[in-house]
Amino acid sequence: MPVPGGYYIYSTNRRDINVPMLFSPDLEQFTLLGDAMPTLPHWAQPGLTWAPEVTKVHGQYRLYFTARLKRSRTQVIGVAVSDQPQGPFVATRQPFIQMREFGGAIDPAVLNAPDGREYVYWKNDGNAVGQPTYLWGAALSLDGLTLAGTPRKLLAATESWEHDLVEAPQVVEHQGTYHLLYSCADFGDESYAVGHASSSSPLGPFRKTREAPILASYGQVAGPGHSHAFQTASGHWHLAYHGWEAGSCGYPRGRRSLYLSPLQFSGRQATVHVSAHAH
Repeated sequence: MPVPGGYYIYSTNRRDINVPMLFSPDLEQFTLLGDAMPTLPHWAQPGLTWAPEVTKVHGQYRLYFTARLKRSRTQVIGVAVSDQPQGPFVATRQPFIQMREFGGAIDPAVLNAPDGREYVYWKNDGNAVGQPTYLWGAALSLDGLTLAGTPRKLLAATESWEHDLVEAPQVVEHQGTYHLLYSCADFGDESYAVGHASSSSPLGPFRKTREAPILASYGQVAGPGHSHAFQTASGHWHLAYHGWEAGSCGYPRGRRSLYLSPLQFSGRQATVHVSAHAH
């Protein structure tokens, strides 16, 4: 998350931290600051806090995150509130999005549209229960704590390289076009990749723009995905994503690292200029 003087980075939990939070002044040097959400909500199982997203809403900050319901294998999306980007974030008493009839909900991301409206995007966790996966979107309430409209189905896996699974959606706007970046296939192997679709509206209809992913395994980086597009202080677009080291995919032997690559938009197209430098 860009802020004056640098960038905050939030990540999936580790053993002793619910939401690890780092700060970088230049996207080269990174300092671990601690836990952005030190106390989990009562409904969440410890040790399973994934895919955090932080956005500013009317002078406050909202942390959207994935967690697993207690006494259940269902994953849902929660939201937490803070007056500052480093937290501590305090979660609301109930999950934000559940979709239990579709296997649960994961991978939240928020768009602050040019007209001042906000939208949230996510994936239903259908593959966890043998159902299809879809990408969804909906308008947010003014306080960012509830949905302001009926969820809309935006995209499904239709291409062979998507391996029947789409997830990790993010929508960004550039010169009037809404770009949907999403991940597909299996995050635990080299098939994981990033796809792209575009629309003239925040909630679609979105059309896939290529017959191949815009980011796939390259060099020593295997299975790049769960990306996040952002603009630097100079206005340049970059894509942050994780990737395995080639030959060491998947847990427990593999380890995912953070990568940053320049991102370019041109009309309805998007291009990632890959780099093999891990952070």
